[in-house]
Amino acid sequence: MKPSIFVENESVLLVGEGNFSFSVALCQLNLKINLIATCYESDISHEAGKKNIEYLKRHGICVLLGIDATKLMENPILKKESFDKIIFNFPHVGGKMRIEKNRELLKQFFIEIEKLNNPNVEVLITLCNGQGGTPMDEPKRNWNDSWKVTEMAAHGNFILTKIDPFLWSYFPIYVVTGYRSLQKQFHTTNALTHFFKRSEPPNYQNISPKNKIDIVTCDIDNFLRKDVFHISNKLSNLKIWCIYPPAFTFDITICVTEDFNPLKFYTTLYNHAGCIVDEINFIGSYISPSKEKITKTYRITYKSYIVPLYRQRVIQMHQNLIPNILEKNLNIVIVR
Repeated sequence: MKPSIFVENESVLLVGEGNFSFSVALCQLNLKINLIATCYESDISHEAGKKNIEYLKRHGICVLLGIDATKLMENPILKKESFDKIIFNFPHVGGKMRIEKNRELLKQFFIEIEKLNNPNVEVLITLCNGQGGTPMDEPKRNWNDSWKVTEMAAHGNFILTKIDPFLWSYFPIYVVTGYRSLQKQFHTTNALTHFFKRSEPPNYQNISPKNKIDIVTCDIDNFLRKDVFHISNKLSNLKIWCIYPPAFTFDITICVTEDFNPLKFYTTLYNHAGCIVDEINFIGSYISPSKEKITKTYRITYKSYIVPLYRQRVIQMHQNLIPNILEKNLNIVIVR
């Protein structure tokens, strides 16, 4: 994070401020932004926090106590505001080995942010190195050992658009105390700020690429699935580019006839869902002894650079939307 990301006169909300030292550091940069600083605690007992609040108020900055980042709409002031940026630095529920609870904190925060007034709001989440679960973390953690920040953001229909190092040199007085004003500091070297923008949830329209594939133009003898799903103009209807989107893999089994055409299967999936289907692999087939039943199993990997995806949302699409597309356009039956 650096001062150049702020635009003069834009409205900025800081949540989970703890001792308000980041608020003061931001104020001292004289950025000419409209700032509201909030903290989870209803009462600030430590002297550093009290002095920072006094400083902010002297400079005309609104300070709100007792603000839960996951329940912003309960505050009458915040409910009416239209923020350009919302910043949550080093969110944490406290304690060690609380990955699931920290994920839930992020999830509920993004769900709450979606309710606020400005659909173009940009959300900035600063995390310790390794927490986010993206390739920018060094070393990168296993996805299941991270906070899965991109997936948690998707619950509020936000996608990750950029990651920058948190540049401490611009905020020398900032002392991190963690979420809910925990006094114990934690390791913040190589911290990363994750930038999120709101996107549309997936629907029949926005998961379908504008440029369709005509099956007659494909050479079935040399055809590979990747030729369909990795063409350069696949994302021609892209509005906001999501970086490091999460991927989810599920199997699907279909009952087919003897004249089943795999090429048509692939092109159908691309033409109707190519913006969420990233990869398909053939797993195997089964033919009953009487040859009356033929089934084929495919492994589908879902990933999108356009729409926000999280596991439960993908499961619902895999069980409902994708079968509807295939059964409607092909002579097959999904094995449920």
